[in-house]
Amino acid sequence: MTSVLNVDTIADKAGSGPVGLTKQHAAKAWMQAVGAGTSYNDSFNTSSLTDIGTGNIRVTYTNNMSNDDSSLTIGHQYTGTGGTGAYFANAGAMTTSTHEHAHYENAALKDPVKYDGTIHGDLA
Repeated sequence: MTSVLNVDTIADKAGSGPVGLTKQHAAKAWMQAVGAGTSYNDSFNTSSLTDIGTGNIRVTYTNNMSNDDSSLTIGHQYTGTGGTGAYFANAGAMTTSTHEHAHYENAALKDPVKYDGTIHGDLA
């Protein structure tokens, strides 16, 4: 017999926190920001976005990670204005509460069309 479970929210036993996943690794934070680095298009578990300068942003988490060894996956949408291509990097040291993105085109920092980032690891 097949069963269906329909719920609106799943919370911990106390009813106030997230459910612990067993043998699963869901993203703990993710974001997509506009290329100027001034606002989010959408995000989860992020509290603020700081435009550090052209092509460089800092993402701050709402709930910190348990250590600074979390896995960061980043991507950017290339502006496509010609040249030798684009690359991106984790621009600064990751902390339990932040990470930074840097976007380069033709070996120079440049604001992309958009920034994307996902964090996997354990929450504090």
